[in-house]
Amino acid sequence: MGVLDETLGVSLPSVSGDSIVSILMYGGIGLIVLVGLVFGCYIFYDKMRYNKTIVVFKKINGTPVPVGQDKARFERIGIAGDYWLRTKKSKKILPRPRIESGVNTFWYFEREDGEWINFNLKDIDEQMKKAGAYFTDEDMRLQRLGIEKNLKDRFVKEGLWAKYGNTIMSIIFLLIITVCLVVLFQNMSGAWAGIDSASSSIKDMALAIKDMNLCKGGGGALVPNL
Repeated sequence: MGVLDETLGVSLPSVSGDSIVSILMYGGIGLIVLVGLVFGCYIFYDKMRYNKTIVVFKKINGTPVPVGQDKARFERIGIAGDYWLRTKKSKKILPRPRIESGVNTFWYFEREDGEWINFNLKDIDEQMKKAGAYFTDEDMRLQRLGIEKNLKDRFVKEGLWAKYGNTIMSIIFLLIITVCLVVLFQNMSGAWAGIDSASSSIKDMALAIKDMNLCKGGGGALVPNL
């Protein structure tokens, strides 16, 4: 630095090796963070643009099966408000699909000539009703019930309450009814004793009234019957 100071006539600040390392380290970290932010913003923007999901089907062994997925987006063309569909990986330009299989999800069947056709599953129940076909197999139903019972007996362990709950509740109910009947009969025995006492009193009163009537009919004085 001394030579530069003497040549330029300017006093330059002295920078140590540790300061240079720190500056380079912080600069590298800042650059990495900046690149990460830019990359994240690009991924977010790209995901927002290609917000349609394309499921591609092909016929394999005579059966249509899904063979892959792709992302796509609608692009406006012209000034009449028309759109087409641009796929991301396969780089295809397709007419705007009209059949939606889910939220922003479209199914395409790739024909033998390579054309992609937008499609959806048909209503199987409706087609069977139109064809007059009803598949009801009673033997299969009984077999399914038997399998279900076998699996339940082997693998589903019932608890004590689930297994004997009805029996326990029946016993408790019978005990409650028995206690109620015992209390009722005890109260009824006391009531019957009171009725017997009242009937005895009424009988004694009737005899006394009878004796009084006899005394009056004999012309004598009223003498109480002791």
